[in-house]
Amino acid sequence: MTEEDIIELIKSQENAGMEALAEKYGKLLSYIISGILGKRPDDIEECVNDTYLKIWRNVEKFDFARASLTTYLKVIARNTAINRLRDVRRREELCVEGEFFELADSCADTAADVEGELLKKERMGQLNEFVRALPKKERELMLRRYFYLQSSRQIAFALGMTVNAVDTKLSRLRGKARAALLSPDT
Repeated sequence: MTEEDIIELIKSQENAGMEALAEKYGKLLSYIISGILGKRPDDIEECVNDTYLKIWRNVEKFDFARASLTTYLKVIARNTAINRLRDVRRREELCVEGEFFELADSCADTAADVEGELLKKERMGQLNEFVRALPKKERELMLRRYFYLQSSRQIAFALGMTVNAVDTKLSRLRGKARAALLSPDT
């Protein structure tokens, strides 16, 4: 069943659409969410279900011209998992690496001033352009680390690299990104 077929079934409020969505994308969503939440099966299952619910409630806003269903699902799953992790962190007062929460907090919606929001959007656009222009392997490294929040070890295993090579490459890419964002031409 195609993405378009699934969306049409969901729009017509048919359960078959949600069943097809779960069958086709359930493992992908679980993988993304578990990469963020770790070994919390109940939270993972709830985040997957929340992702389905968000698609169900907002199906009318879905636009294939902007992105594929897969892309929408990945973004929704990632954001849902980050929000869940914040809740778990507050609830259980977990001690987790500082870098992860700095990144998660930078993704949080804030009610900042208009100028700050415009600058943030401009920076995000510049960062997206930078990442899109990277060669495929470097782009995958950046996305796995900073979008899917995978550890260097997970990335190394998935891409057949050493952990040291992943860390070195990411360090260089961060330097390039910083230089690209700070250059007056950008």
